[in-house]
Amino acid sequence: MSQHPGFMAELSFNDLGFENCGDRVKVSFLKLYYFFISKDDLEKASNISVEGNKITFHSLSHDKAEKLFMKLLVRNFANLTNKVTENPTFYIHKNSGIPLIGSLSFGIVDKGTMFLEVKPFSGCNADCIFCSVDEGPSSKKILDIVVEKDYLVDEVCKLLDYKKKPAHIYINPQGEPLLYPEIISLVKGLSGLKYAEKVIIITNGTLLTRKLGDELNSAGVSSLNISLHSLDPERAKQLFNMKGYNVGRIKEVLEYLKGKVEIILAPVLLKGMNEKDVEEIVAYGKTHGFSVNIQNFLHNNKGRNPVKEIDFDSFYSFLRKLEDKYSSKLILQGGIPITKELPKPFRKGDIIEVEMASKGRYKNEFICFAKGRIITVYGEIGKNRTKIKITRDNHNVFYGVPA
Repeated sequence: MSQHPGFMAELSFNDLGFENCGDRVKVSFLKLYYFFISKDDLEKASNISVEGNKITFHSLSHDKAEKLFMKLLVRNFANLTNKVTENPTFYIHKNSGIPLIGSLSFGIVDKGTMFLEVKPFSGCNADCIFCSVDEGPSSKKILDIVVEKDYLVDEVCKLLDYKKKPAHIYINPQGEPLLYPEIISLVKGLSGLKYAEKVIIITNGTLLTRKLGDELNSAGVSSLNISLHSLDPERAKQLFNMKGYNVGRIKEVLEYLKGKVEIILAPVLLKGMNEKDVEEIVAYGKTHGFSVNIQNFLHNNKGRNPVKEIDFDSFYSFLRKLEDKYSSKLILQGGIPITKELPKPFRKGDIIEVEMASKGRYKNEFICFAKGRIITVYGEIGKNRTKIKITRDNHNVFYGVPA
């Protein structure tokens, strides 16, 4: 490609940022992710300079600069990395051909009720000692995922139009949702959908500020479900395994948001660790008019299990004592309204052909797809198309092994 000293092309982007890093340019994507492009590759055809969200080619026409950059973008985007976890990251967008139903790790989870789970990405800033999905800095997971916001909203819209029933949409990723770079736009998009009765965010609250709370409120969030497991500063740090965790600051923000957004405190009861803390959270919630939804710790094979789980008779006995002591409603009554689910394109035991989208979140795991569904496959498979046996099909969540 020949250089033309009289030309200069400035390319600017909404979702990309640029930074000089020695012999490479660091490209930020959606603020949370990054990859590098070699300056040698960029400067073969032109001198370049970068600033903010702009990259300037000083001796190329706009068309040639754009073609060169897009070629390098496609090549290097495969090395996308999460800034928080430092894991390789797989980006799923509407032109990727990868569906958003079929996995518990990302996309949309519909268990046939009015409650939908939306999982826009993975990755967490906390490292909870009891995390059921093994997220955070000590996670054994080797891949993160991020889903394009518009693609996610469009697919939720299609599902709601199929169900034709009011829905509560829980933004509940395997990680901390307030890390998702487009969280405000996601809430706004979801809350504006027909049949979207409520949009709830399940968050650890560490990134919540007054400003962000007001922005979420304006975007249409209905409730903030706060993972709060102790009001004691040191014990809270221990449970979150996070030195910077500041329960006092979180309480201050929640009290500021009181009356603006529904606040639900959601402690996990850990036998022998935080029974007294959970009781203090019930008292705190009653003082400020916050709902409290206590969860029983359950053992998870892939999660972190610092204590033994207690049986549900003992758990509900604990809740009833707190209800009587604080005159607070802690045991939810009534069932969850049932709605129709999408048809399953295959069943447990079926042998099907799938395409591989990516390596999976764990070693020896792969993300595959077929007939509009994601299938998580365990075991070595081919690079492109391969046959697998479906081993699980509950609620359109599919797992398989090589056939």
